Amino acid sequence: MASILKADKIEGVTASGTVQMPAGHVVQVVQGEVLTQISNSSSSYGDVVTQAITPKFSSSKILIQCSGCATPQTGNALYFKLFRGSTEIGSGSGGGYYNVAGALTNPGNSEHFDVKSFSIQHLDSPSTTSATTYKLQAAATNGTAKIGGRQDNTDIAVPTRITLMEIAQ
Repeated sequence: MASILKADKIEGVTASGTVQMPAGHVVQVVQGEVLTQISNSSSSYGDVVTQAITPKFSSSKILIQCSGCATPQTGNALYFKLFRGSTEIGSGSGGGYYNVAGALTNPGNSEHFDVKSFSIQHLDSPSTTSATTYKLQAAATNGTAKIGGRQDNTDIAVPTRITLMEIAQ
């Protein structure tokens, strides 16, 4: 016969008031998002979305997941970088060239646009219990790229998100 443990709340016995979870369990999840379009028209990287988390355990890992929608112009490439504070932790993460094969035509305009979704994941070991900020940056290398919306209709914004999950170790 199996035992059943019922509890409304679990508290630690020590002054910290926290209970160590078994390895692999999600301790907490936070998410940030941007609901407006961000244009990048140079090879300089610019901030796209930022979110902070305060890990409960210094041994935890942080799983970072970024997703969104990008619309580079013809012949353009869009590259991403991921940062913890000011330290680059994902050089070239998700970097890629978006071609315009099968692109959407902007009604009333002769330009063609290719809307691409992107997803970037990274597992980080910040080794701290202090508030830690993560951010995604992007650069367009040959023209203009919009992140967070459709270039053929600037009234439609598609959220760009960063999700941070603290994973017990």
